[in-house]
Amino acid sequence: MNKKQQDMEPQEIFKEVMKSEELQTHFGITKEEASSASYTGVSDHTPIEIIKDVINCVANRRTIPATFQGIMKKVSD
Repeated sequence: MNKKQQDMEPQEIFKEVMKSEELQTHFGITKEEASSASYTGVSDHTPIEIIKDVINCVANRRTIPATFQGIMKKVSD
């Protein structure tokens, strides 16, 4: 991991992750949806919300069980 990656804010990480064509293909997210997705907004795509939740959990140093519970809540909603 380089210095720039270590200093990235959660919003920057989200934008970079959303640029991944592999991620877009895997989760059925169009390029338009990926580029317009907002870290602070709400998406209709559950995978986008899960990605944000995981980034938040890491940024806020939440525990693995808390992260898992957050993901499971998003999946079941």
